[in-house]
Amino acid sequence: MNLPLFLSLLLAIPAATELPIPDSSAEEEGVFVDSVKLQYAQVRIEKRVIIRVPRSRSSMPSGLNAFSTDNSSVTYKEKKIGKCIPMDNILGVQRFDDRHLDLVTKSRQQIRVRLEKKCQGRSFYSGFYMERSKDGRICEDRDILHSRTGVKCEIDRFRLLVPE
Repeated sequence: MNLPLFLSLLLAIPAATELPIPDSSAEEEGVFVDSVKLQYAQVRIEKRVIIRVPRSRSSMPSGLNAFSTDNSSVTYKEKKIGKCIPMDNILGVQRFDDRHLDLVTKSRQQIRVRLEKKCQGRSFYSGFYMERSKDGRICEDRDILHSRTGVKCEIDRFRLLVPE
């Protein structure tokens, strides 16, 4: 049974039913008048998907270890990447500092996220949560990251990190 049909049937069922009340004039004859009090309710169903992005550890799949924090000999240059990235492409958070988070993607790229002014990257030491958008992308100046400590921060910009 599909959901709309189920809900329409659910709403059509009377919430409270009164017992038949005897009619005072017809009580001697044994005739009853049926009265049913119908109540209708509104049901609202919302679908919400929360995506958890964990902190990436050093025991990552092969090929991603190039982004570990221990590798200090490699320097990175920031390049523009656009205003949105696919949510499904994010594997985890690799590093964090003052206002930045470094995300690791499935395509073995590293993306630096700058958070809004009032936010600090260290609040996201154990990863973050984000709500899935309708278009399946996470965008700057639109989406909010939720840390496990309760901090909520909007994304200011994305940059692709490329080894020099």
